[in-house]
Amino acid sequence: MDTPTIAAYYKEQDPMRRKKLLAKSIAAEEDPEGNAIREKIWNIRYAEKNPVDSKTRADGFLALWMVMEFNRNAGGKMFGKGRAKKEILKELEKYRFAEFLNGSELEKNLIYRECHHMVKTYIDLCETDKSYGSTLFGIFSMKDTDLKAKMKNDLYETGIQLAADLGMEAEMAPIVKAAKEVLDYKFPSDDLPDIDEE
Repeated sequence: MDTPTIAAYYKEQDPMRRKKLLAKSIAAEEDPEGNAIREKIWNIRYAEKNPVDSKTRADGFLALWMVMEFNRNAGGKMFGKGRAKKEILKELEKYRFAEFLNGSELEKNLIYRECHHMVKTYIDLCETDKSYGSTLFGIFSMKDTDLKAKMKNDLYETGIQLAADLGMEAEMAPIVKAAKEVLDYKFPSDDLPDIDEE
């Protein structure tokens, strides 16, 4: 069970406010083992400065998602598959996913929770970004139903189907699990095919 500070940590999207919440939880000696892993993940996820605002940090996990998004259609193509897999593996190595997936149950759980946070942050950004829901060079906005259908499709194809297309279900397991949970919560539906989990 999360303390109120840790619960707030997983709701907050701003990297620096997340860091302050984590520091507060550490100072209060809440969940020392878990917070040591959370701090390690924070330092990996937000390792680079934001190129637009040097006072904050770039979100490396969202950068990983964008690499996945860029490669999602390559997964079904004969010649694009190898390149896509190589690019995504490079990103997963950069953010040390294998280290957490081969670690303790707590490490596996906390990398999953961070992936859930990433997917939720991505969907929240899609809902608020005017350019995401625009058509015809940004002149018109999509209808609400079309916007939801686009988000649902993007979430499914990038977060779930891509791993199956590339045969990377094990390497991307926490992302796939997180995408499924956010998809089920945000867009409940029975018309999506099941993806076998490793």
